[in-house]
Amino acid sequence: MQISSIFRAGNRTHALLSDIENNKTILSDLPPTLGEEFGALLRGSETKLGIPLELEAGGKVEGYGVFEFQYGPVSSGVPEAGGFKLVTYGERVLKVVPQINFKKRGVEQAALGKLPQDALLLIERSAGNFSASYSTCFVTAVEGALGLEVPSKARWTRAAAIELERIYNHLYVFGRLAEAASQNVAATQTHALRERILRSNSKYFGHRYLFGINTLGGVRYDLAKEERTQLVSEIRTVAGEFSKLVEYFLSSRIFLDRLQGTAKLSRGDAIVLGSVGPAARGSGLQWDDRLTYPIEPYRDIYVNLETESGEDTMARTMVRVKEIESSTIALRELLDRMPGDGPGPRTSPKRSSQDRLPEDFAFCRIESPSGDLIQVVQVDNRGRISNLHIRPPSLVNWLPFAKSLQGNVFTDFQFAYESFGLSFADSDR
Repeated sequence: MQISSIFRAGNRTHALLSDIENNKTILSDLPPTLGEEFGALLRGSETKLGIPLELEAGGKVEGYGVFEFQYGPVSSGVPEAGGFKLVTYGERVLKVVPQINFKKRGVEQAALGKLPQDALLLIERSAGNFSASYSTCFVTAVEGALGLEVPSKARWTRAAAIELERIYNHLYVFGRLAEAASQNVAATQTHALRERILRSNSKYFGHRYLFGINTLGGVRYDLAKEERTQLVSEIRTVAGEFSKLVEYFLSSRIFLDRLQGTAKLSRGDAIVLGSVGPAARGSGLQWDDRLTYPIEPYRDIYVNLETESGEDTMARTMVRVKEIESSTIALRELLDRMPGDGPGPRTSPKRSSQDRLPEDFAFCRIESPSGDLIQVVQVDNRGRISNLHIRPPSLVNWLPFAKSLQGNVFTDFQFAYESFGLSFADSDR
């Protein structure tokens, strides 16, 4: 059992639990005891703007010749403002302490008092490369709170956008890993494939990073049949070219040597530290929100649960490789079988403001490219956001990342960081 998030609604504190063995989401009261690692995550949610926070778990590391040094918040290897405190004796990493909140924006607080459609502009920009996941999670929760009926075509269109987002993010991670392994020609080819996905996003949805797709009760884009057919063809072509690139990478001894056995995260540590997404599935955890907490249309299409048992950077990479293929298949099904009831919105809320109690809330879980994204929303009797809680995947993957690097050499840092799909923008919302 994992504690996935803790939030307040009304006068109560709730815990959202993930039953890993039975694939269930459980809403409960706050457990009497919390692990040390979750205390660090709570601090990550509550820290004020402009105050960096160290996410540290475990005791102090001491010994002859042991020292610590600062990496970041400005560095050449990490393309965002975020830092790390590295503890070492000069060759191997003994401990890593991620440092977040250098550019925390206070998105949750800024959304309070806004109408949902205005707050949506903030939410979808919380982490631009996860825009479709963030905005879909938010509007789904708000629609649940208001009792809005949403056309199936709108929900299927949202899922198609999320799968496109998953593909281009996985391509980005793979390209970054190739760069770290000095496979520069193949890395450039991978980034070129990602660029083609971004151009398809712009062509069919109006924005490279899928901003502006969602609106309350529906979507803004109604793809015609011929457009859906063309989009499927474009994505399948990219996926086919990528599979050939993967064959090249898997025949490269240099690439394999850098990934295999690097930054191992045991299944037990993945559970205890609350790892999510490809990072968790690379350690054998069978959890994917599309299957374990499915929103429409994920009950109606086939999604393969991609896992690996290697527990290392290679395993996490292969999960992403497989998910590019499975997302391509899912995307084809979504676009081929898309319902014809229109993009919405089309109805008024089923629940009036008088029907809602102050403590009423709704939550949603979305499998973003980096893993489980949770949002909890409360709407007041004026139809404005009165409470918003966001638990991003990066926030819970920092400690598993830090654990995986213990005992590795410094040149393994980039491989571990990229394979977890971490984003400071995601955690510094």
